[in-house]
Amino acid sequence: MMGRITRVGIVAFVLLVLCPVFANAQSTQTTTQQLKLVHQTAFVGPNGVFSAEISTGDLPANTKVDLVLFGAVTSRNRLARTIAGEQLGRALFSTPAIILDASGSTKTLSLPLNEKWPAPEGGTVLSEAGVYPILIEATAANGTRLDSIVTHLLRLPSPTTPTSPLGVATTVVIDAPLGLSREGAPQFSDTQLGRASEQFRIIAAAANTPLTLAATPFLVQELAEAGDASPRPDRQARQTLSRPYVKIDAGSLISAGQSSVLTAEYAAGDNVLANVFEAAPDRRTLILDPSVTPSALNLLAQSGTRSVVLQSSQIRSSLVSDESSVLTSRFVIESENGTSFSAMANDDVVSSRFLPTADPILNAHHALAELMMLHQEQPGVDRGVALTIPASADTIALKEFLSGLAATTGAPSGSLGTMIIQPLTLADLFTRTGVAGTSQKPTVRSWTSNDPTDLGTYGSRLEQAQWNLLGLRTMLPKGSEIVDPVEATVLASAEATLTTNDRAAVLNGANNQLLAITSAISLPQSQRVTLTSRTGKIPLVITNDLPVEALVRITVSSPKLEFPSGKTYEVVLAPSSTTRTDIEVTTRASGAFPLDVAITSSGGGIPVASSRIDVRSTAISGIGLFLSLGAGLFLLVWWARHIRRHRRARSLVAANEPSQTPGG
Repeated sequence: MMGRITRVGIVAFVLLVLCPVFANAQSTQTTTQQLKLVHQTAFVGPNGVFSAEISTGDLPANTKVDLVLFGAVTSRNRLARTIAGEQLGRALFSTPAIILDASGSTKTLSLPLNEKWPAPEGGTVLSEAGVYPILIEATAANGTRLDSIVTHLLRLPSPTTPTSPLGVATTVVIDAPLGLSREGAPQFSDTQLGRASEQFRIIAAAANTPLTLAATPFLVQELAEAGDASPRPDRQARQTLSRPYVKIDAGSLISAGQSSVLTAEYAAGDNVLANVFEAAPDRRTLILDPSVTPSALNLLAQSGTRSVVLQSSQIRSSLVSDESSVLTSRFVIESENGTSFSAMANDDVVSSRFLPTADPILNAHHALAELMMLHQEQPGVDRGVALTIPASADTIALKEFLSGLAATTGAPSGSLGTMIIQPLTLADLFTRTGVAGTSQKPTVRSWTSNDPTDLGTYGSRLEQAQWNLLGLRTMLPKGSEIVDPVEATVLASAEATLTTNDRAAVLNGANNQLLAITSAISLPQSQRVTLTSRTGKIPLVITNDLPVEALVRITVSSPKLEFPSGKTYEVVLAPSSTTRTDIEVTTRASGAFPLDVAITSSGGGIPVASSRIDVRSTAISGIGLFLSLGAGLFLLVWWARHIRRHRRARSLVAANEPSQTPGG
């Protein structure tokens, strides 16, 4: 009996635990998105037709699809709720349902409008301009709701209605995280390059729509060097902003004492953009990321920056009493030393609509609805908004949004209305947008930035790399095509997305590039020279395998040699050839001893080559000659005296010898 109760208890426990799991799985399955927006009419004139083309995914045959129109929303808060599928309000009209005949099809739902009664066939009357939620809902034959999406009908005012459009300056950011090859070289993946190329093509297709471009120069350079023509200008109505060579953490670099890096990054970036875009980028207006601190902004002011766009999240919320007015008016911010900048806040909410989701087309139209709602809340002749489309934006959403910006009069709907959104460049936006505050004193807003991070040893390693780069340019004044790739690698090491180890690897790669260049200049490693006199010349042959001339410094040293013309020589090495230089020397002694030769860049910045020459001297010095002559004279005198003594001895012996008598 107890065993049975135990088994029943276990079964009950399993059901209790697993049933919610199965229920959640079932819920997840039924909420999988099937309906997706393929295209819709962006702006509709008073007597136009709203159309929404949808993909029905795997919805079964006999599914009913309805389009329901709801009353206009009156605030951005309410708009956000409707985008989430909530608080749609009162239904105004529903179009005749469409019955699906097969799964995986694409259907178009249309809603004709009239400004006045009578209503058009299959449509309704909307007498007022506004943002109207539209629910597109799929229902099974048994009445079960299968899926739904909420978009918005943007009904334009009548052409006779006086309306001041909201200036919208759309800035498209083209950037990608920098990666490293197996060798540690900075690079972008083929996928990233392909995505950037697609972004440029989308911008080119919107050539008649004023836009602002903020493209990372290193990425632009990589595309151009790969033969991709998409970044090339094609009479586009766009403004190009100055950008650092790679994405940098400006505040951390300044905090680490590397302010010169900012100057170098922007200078190199401007050079790349000017060459590829065939026009100098604009430094007066910049899009700031949160890494730009007040001290970094000081430096940017020195290079000509006067207007900036911040993220709206950087404006201190305690000072913001009306979000819409903050977004649609200019104000002033100050850098660390009190320099004033004309500023606008990017609409972060609209920017977030472009982040990748399952329905990018729907996101694009939600962004357009947000902009029209800003116009509704903040009407005025001098209103404008800065919109930054992030680098991670879905390219499909970007394309659909720009298509909507090109049709702000409602022409595609078949009825013209008064334009409520006017595309502008950032430069034009700052010119025409009014300043918040009184006429005597503009509003100064407090702003925030990220705290600088510790860059570790990167600062000192970077300084050494920059010093080496300076030495290389001094050595090869006509070798930009050789030196520039090394500089590009050094600049790329400042990429904000790299780790500390990655930055070290990039700088090691730059050092390897430098060594590959300097190794093309060489000296013989085994050389012997014999000097037969006190003074002479030692021939030094230097090989330069580089295709450009090189300016080098030769430094010589030896413990037994003197150098009448000095120990250092500045020499010009002809390209792809050998150069002979004779080193004048004076020996201090005879014998064998080394001569050390070192070649550096002109000025001595970086070592290039070194060698040791074995020198043998058979010459006799003045003191040695004097001593030798003295020794010889001494020997000569000694020898002469020795001969004389020997002869005298013999003569004495001969004189004293007794004579022998006969018979004696």
